[in-house]
Amino acid sequence: MANTAGGVPVVSNPFVADVFADDAIAFDTVSGTVRITLGTLKMAEPAAPSPMHYVATSRLVMTVPGAQRLAIALFDYLKKNGLDPAEVVGGGEETAKN
Repeated sequence: MANTAGGVPVVSNPFVADVFADDAIAFDTVSGTVRITLGTLKMAEPAAPSPMHYVATSRLVMTVPGAQRLAIALFDYLKKNGLDPAEVVGGGEETAKN
């Protein structure tokens, strides 16, 4: 983790929760904030093969400027690591349909 973000010191928190998501499944803008709903693919039945569906697992709410900085930083990070931000690698909609 960086020691600063935008010139502001960052304090590490060993108890911060990790959130797993397969996809960002919904976006909304409300009262100057961007709300991104994250979802995880789940099987509808306990045994395979089973139809898949998304379950909302968490929601990220950021100010519009913060969300813009996130989008730019993520784009730059992906590009620097050899991943084209404009091209989805594997998975995607086809996975959700199975």
